[in-house]
Amino acid sequence: MGTRTRKKQAPVNYGNRGMVFEAHLDISNQMYEAQGKAVINKRPTPVKVIEKRGQYITMAVYEKPSTVDYDGIYRGRRIDFEAKDVNDLVRFDLSRLENHQYEHLEKSHKHGSMAFLLVRFGRNRKVYLLPFVALRVFRQESMRPGGRKSISIDDFEIEGYEIRNGRVPIDFLAAVDKIWFTEPA
Repeated sequence: MGTRTRKKQAPVNYGNRGMVFEAHLDISNQMYEAQGKAVINKRPTPVKVIEKRGQYITMAVYEKPSTVDYDGIYRGRRIDFEAKDVNDLVRFDLSRLENHQYEHLEKSHKHGSMAFLLVRFGRNRKVYLLPFVALRVFRQESMRPGGRKSISIDDFEIEGYEIRNGRVPIDFLAAVDKIWFTEPA
């Protein structure tokens, strides 16, 4: 019997995975603003330019960790959320949420912001909004020895809100209305 050699697996690169998801969110946010519903902006990641050729940046580094992907105002209240796109069919790995992102959501929630996580399960074509209060429970569980390190899609079904197409491609404000407001907008 011969021996097989395994190829060394390249590290997983999550960069640009959510570009389509973010593009749909950007369109949704532009439509919300055009409809006079909300002002929600994509937060830029702070970078320091190291090298430039003409008008093109050829080398840059992150200056500091960003906060979350999106923030803004809706119905007179602040809104903060992180958007994640995953390929897994059945779970969201909590390690995908960076500590500084979680901490920003936590601080925002403590000060009255509508803080949440939006997760797109790309292969299932489902998007869920998970309010911060539910995210906190899952995060605390993951910190315990032997605790679960991911959130199952079944948990999103129970604790989150599925986002459907509506007034805009990703109509997350419909779920925000159900969670934080008793009267429809």
